[in-house]
Amino acid sequence: MRIALLSGAFPPQFDGIGDYSWWFSQALAKLGHQLTVFTSFAEDRPKPVNVDVVCCFDPLQPQTMSALPEAIRKAGRFDWLVVQYNPFSFGHRGLAPKLLPALQEAAVPIVLNFHETYVPLWPWRYTVMRLWQYPQFAFLVRAGRCHFVSTERWIPQVRRWTKKPCFALPVGPNLPRCELTKTEARAKLGLPADALILGVFGFSHGSKLTEWVGAAAKRIHARYPQTRILSVGQIGDKLDAVRGQVPIDRCPSLPGAEVSVRLRAMDLFLAPLTDGISTRRGSIIAAFQHGLPVCSTVRPHSDRLLRDLSSPALLLTSADDESRFLEAAEEMAKRSLLNPNLGADMAKLHDQHFAWPVLAQRFIATLQEAENSPNKRPENE
Repeated sequence: MRIALLSGAFPPQFDGIGDYSWWFSQALAKLGHQLTVFTSFAEDRPKPVNVDVVCCFDPLQPQTMSALPEAIRKAGRFDWLVVQYNPFSFGHRGLAPKLLPALQEAAVPIVLNFHETYVPLWPWRYTVMRLWQYPQFAFLVRAGRCHFVSTERWIPQVRRWTKKPCFALPVGPNLPRCELTKTEARAKLGLPADALILGVFGFSHGSKLTEWVGAAAKRIHARYPQTRILSVGQIGDKLDAVRGQVPIDRCPSLPGAEVSVRLRAMDLFLAPLTDGISTRRGSIIAAFQHGLPVCSTVRPHSDRLLRDLSSPALLLTSADDESRFLEAAEEMAKRSLLNPNLGADMAKLHDQHFAWPVLAQRFIATLQEAENSPNKRPENE
């Protein structure tokens, strides 16, 4: 297939969906498909060997999206146009009035890959942004021939506006897997070989219950004095204020390969979330990738794949119960000390459901099915 992939960002820009687009395009190209990424302007844009990259718009100037159809026509004929959608990727506060007209004018069957749909109704600033994000989402859904969502909780939102197929496609890890052993990784980083290392990773976002992580670390440290925290990403700034006397190693920003080494050095990954665990949480998927036991939270809408998983390496507690999370974190720390290979189940889970070759094959199989089905053209045509 010839596939055009539209992404608001792409490396070297520091952006989660941009990184996803890079890894996804690479995986599709390795399957033998021809990929062209249409993305925003950026200086020193690397040029992958097996993927073409066309810079043709500026997300901060939504009117520049009008250049997309001509850029696509110049690049040749495509079987599908895959839109990596987050409203904030294509306009300030998620307002992208030129996106839908540009997609329609491109005259290529559209696939929507939803990393976000629209903001919730609260707080009030979200209520305002929802006034345009929700109808924008609805129009895009109706324009699509096929739809993917990064977590199954969004499938009903899509199906409210179309009868076209919609599938859950988890995110993959935006990191290479570190092939060092835990002992080798710690030696490289100068970390104590006998430490109990609690790991956290990612942005400092309101959905991450940093206070719970700090409380859990203090509780575990009181029982196991060799405990320390290894924090990768901006979340370390908030964690520093709630960790008490627990030693912490902070790494605010690192290249992907260096992040992977630090993940390999961890014993236990702590990820309490207000909205619960899901298949769209790249930081947790990266923990699975590196075979880490995980202690997180769950909501009724959490993906069944994770909610129903039975493994001693994964403990999930209610996102409304801090005390239960602290108990679970302490229990998981004990398990990690007793069994250094506890996270092997999580590595297998990653390889079966979240590895990029697996995701790319599922994606292509779904497109081929859609391609062979009747009424291939989008609903709006």
